[in-house]
Amino acid sequence: MQPLLRLIAELRRWPTVRWAAALAAAALSAGLLVIASALPVASGADAGTLWSLAAVAAGSALIGLIVASYLRAPIGADALLCDLRWPAVGLLALHFSTDLRSAEPILDGAVRAIVAFAAIALLLWALRERLVRERLASERRATAPADADAPVSGEVCTTCRPLFPRRSARDTHDYTPAIALALAPAPVPLPVPSEGASSKA
Repeated sequence: MQPLLRLIAELRRWPTVRWAAALAAAALSAGLLVIASALPVASGADAGTLWSLAAVAAGSALIGLIVASYLRAPIGADALLCDLRWPAVGLLALHFSTDLRSAEPILDGAVRAIVAFAAIALLLWALRERLVRERLASERRATAPADADAPVSGEVCTTCRPLFPRRSARDTHDYTPAIALALAPAPVPLPVPSEGASSKA
């Protein structure tokens, strides 16, 4: 219960731009799942369809929150390519567990409900991992020395590339003069007069 309360408290501190992104991403994922799974939303909804719609709503809300957590992340909590694995797996599991378009779906019976529940649990875990990393980065930034050059980081992954790489100050320097000097022809040395020639003169 304590981790859930902490998760809710962290979500309440989000800025408006994150909540707007979460709503947009949730609506988009819900629309894609409803269309891909051919879920009836207007009429003809039976018990199986109702729990499928509930699973899509819960999963889409979690996907929206995960996507929004990538915005304005503190240094050390930047989104990584590895962060996309579990949300993608959860999205696919939701599709397969709620699919009503196929005449012979891959999942049937109670397996559909189990996979849908597992997909929602996976998305909830992925969201918690993102927020924990962000909280650690924020705490370390708050307790870091005042030196601007001091490194501030959270739980850093050394085996995965950033999803949105940050440009460092070193990358923004203009190296045009250095390149021009490197491509310029080498100066031709002037001949040095010998000692004999200087004595004759």
